[in-house]
Formats: sequence, C-alpha cells, structure tokens
Amino acid sequence: MKKYFIKTFWCEMNKADSEKINMILLQSWFVKTNLFKEALVVILNTCSVRQKWEDRVFGLMQEIFLENQKRNKKIITWITGCMVRKTGINSKYLSKTKKRQTAKKIEYINDKKWIFNNDDKLFPRLKNLDFTFRIEEIKYIPHILTHIIWENIWNDSSFDDYLKINQFRENPFSASVIIQTWCDNYCNFCIVPYTRGKEISRPQDEIKGEIKKISDSWIKEITLVGQNVNSYWKQFLDKKFWNNIKSKWNDWIWISPFRKLLDEVNKIDWIDRIRFTSSNPHDMTFDILDAHFELDKVCNYLHFALQSWNDEVLKRMNRKHTYNDFKKMVNYLRSKDPIFSISTDIIVWYSWETNKEFEDTKKALIELEIDFVYIARYSVRDWTIASKIYKDDIWDDIKAERWHELNEILKQNVKKRWELMIGRKEKILISWEKDWKFFGRTRNFKEVFILKNNKKLQIWDLVLVKITWLDEWVLLWEIE
Repeated sequence: MKKYFIKTFWCEMNKADSEKINMILLQSWFVKTNLFKEALVVILNTCSVRQKWEDRVFGLMQEIFLENQKRNKKIITWITGCMVRKTGINSKYLSKTKKRQTAKKIEYINDKKWIFNNDDKLFPRLKNLDFTFRIEEIKYIPHILTHIIWENIWNDSSFDDYLKINQFRENPFSASVIIQTWCDNYCNFCIVPYTRGKEISRPQDEIKGEIKKISDSWIKEITLVGQNVNSYWKQFLDKKFWNNIKSKWNDWIWISPFRKLLDEVNKIDWIDRIRFTSSNPHDMTFDILDAHFELDKVCNYLHFALQSWNDEVLKRMNRKHTYNDFKKMVNYLRSKDPIFSISTDIIVWYSWETNKEFEDTKKALIELEIDFVYIARYSVRDWTIASKIYKDDIWDDIKAERWHELNEILKQNVKKRWELMIGRKEKILISWEKDWKFFGRTRNFKEVFILKNNKKLQIWDLVLVKITWLDEWVLLWEIE
C-alpha cells in the first residue's frame, strides 16, 4: 500500500490545490496518511508570501532528511506551490543530462519529456528534494512518480486540466471552488505575480457545473476562491471601461462579472451559505457589496486586504486604494448590518514606515472596529519591486513590538464586536469537534462552541442556537 502525506501552507487557494493533488493520488491508488513518517511520498504545498512559511518548509525538509538517515526505505519528497519556479526532478534521476542554471523566472513545460531537468532554484538548497512541480502542471505527477519509484503509476487523462480537476474534499458539507487564479496587481511587496503568473478566470458555466455537481452530494457551504475574486473576468474587460466604472462607483447601474456569478450560484439548490475570498479594495464595486444583503445565501462577512491605514505607505506598496476608499466600504456595510464582520490584512513596519504612519494604522484600527486582522511583520521577498528599490530598514525587535501593539488593539475590537452577538439567535453549521466540544461558525464568521453533552448533535448539522457567553476569542451557545 503506497501512502502519501501532504502539508499545506497558508492560503485558501493552496488548500483547494491540495484537494486537487488528493484527487490525482487517490485515483493513482495511493492512500493518505496524517503522519509523514508512514509515507512513501511527502508533498509540501508551499507559500512564499512570508519568510516564516518558507522557513517552516526548510525545517520540515530537515526533519524528513533526518528520518531518512534512520530508515532503509527513503521518503520521496516533492514541493509545489509558490516556492516553485519550474517543474523538474533531482539530478540523481537524470541520466546523461548536464546540470543547467536554476530557473530565473516562471517557466512552464509543454511536454512530459521536459520534466527531465533540475533547473529549479530549490534543488541546490535541498539535496534531499526529489522533485518540484508547478500546480498548473499537475498532470505530470503520475509520470514523475513512475520515473522515480520505478513502478507504473496509473493516470486518468481526464485529470490533465488543472482548473477542471475535481477536488477530493474531506469535508463532506463545505467546499472551496476555484473561480480565478493568480494575480495582475504587482503590489511592490508581494511575490505572487512572480511565482504564479497572470490572472486567469474560469468560465461561469464551468464553475456552476462544478458547484451543482457537489451540491448534489449535500454540500451546505460554498467558498469561492481566488487571488482576487472580485476582479473575476476583469482581464477580458476594456481597461478604460473598468476605470470609468470605478470613478463613478455606485452611480452606475452596472453588474460586474463577479456579481453575476454570485447571482447564479445563489440559485443553486441545497446550498445554505456562500462565502468568497480573497478580495481587493480597489476592485470592489457596490453591486458586490450589495450581494451580501440582496442574495439570501451570501454570508454577512467579508475579508479584504488593506495592508496599511496611511496613504503614503499604500503608495509605496503600489496598492491602488486609499484609506478613505476602504473606510467608505466598511461604513456602507455596517450601515446596512451593524454585526457585519470584516477582516483584513496589515503589514507591520513596511520599508521606510515612520512612527507617524504607524500611528495612523493604530488610530484607524480603533476607528473602524475591524472584527479580525491578520497582522504580518514585513519581510523582504526576493524578485519583488520592494526588494529592488526599498531597503528593509526596520529592526526585527521593533517590528515585534509594533505587532504586539496592534494585537492588543485587535483584542479590544474582538471583545467589543463579539459581545454584540451575545443574546442573538443564530444558525450554526457545526464543522469540527475537539476536547469534548462541537465548534462551528455563525454566518458572520464568528467561531462558537458547545459542550458535547447533546447526543443528538453531529458534525455538519445546521442548528438554531442562542449565543450566551464570550470566552476571549470564542463564543458559547446553547440550543434553542
């Protein structure tokens, strides 16, 4: 029995990609394990947005190396995701092939014979790495494994198209569906356009077909996933037309392609709730914001990344919105629903950021009462514009100090925003269990729990409950 272990780092897109890898391997008669020491093959689906995620990959690769030193049968390791530039295999599997320079940019291969290279920059750094592959080239996995294991790994040709591959979902009542991939924004700090490539949107009918198929399997919750979901199909629109729409914003009677998709998904039977991530403020239009109130299945929660509350910092980041743009949208959503939940991303101490600029971020975090913030300490990423023109001039201990300052404000926001839920009746989708507790989320994405003393409850039940108590980050509920 051939077992595999997969570790997914960071974002919802990577989680969806890992579900596609699951499908490829399961149809090739592999069995999944939760312990890497039991596996014949270990897959690391990586993230390069932050240095700490890369550091964790290198740490886990060292653990695998040490495990291989102890045993007779070697663990085969492969890396995919944002750290990979080119699909290829370790030089020890190459016969009569000269070593070449590492890949300097994104490179795709057009034929399976071109997998016989060791060009990716990861091979010189990780001697125990067996192969790399770009997720778009997922169809080559069985061919690569056949070459490395010396055993014919079966492949179904219907799994050759990355975007059309069905995901093997271990969660039977909640599903992520990829609608758009990669990014055209080129924020100065971000490596995604240099690791993933240009934006691609899937046809609406293809997305609807996938959702209808999985809804027939009793899926209750759908999350539409992309690097920039609200720019869905934007690459096919005239740029001047799009900018004209943005300049007049809610004065236009115009329906964006993403809103049209939301309208269609909302019509699909059985689904109880629709979420989407991630969104960019500069591509947000009011028809998308209104979908939260006009479509009964779209949840009252939105994640969109601000990064800084100071406009000068946003310019240096090459973000295409201002603080007032973001504030206008937050106020609009909250005016329609006071408990509407909003989460965002903040970078702590971006290059050249002054004390005053940082203080602006603190003030605005208090002003807007953001429900949750993913706070990241800035680290320079190679290949990005910022790495070439902005020196990272802030000491790590100062970044840590500022991180804790924002985190303290976040705790105050959480207490204030979570307390608004106490006494409310909400429908909860029970999603997981731990330590004699059932956990789930409200429609506005607040995490709640109940003790497992009710034998009638089970995971994936939809239950009407009353929120009764706040335990720092989690709400307690009782059945109505």
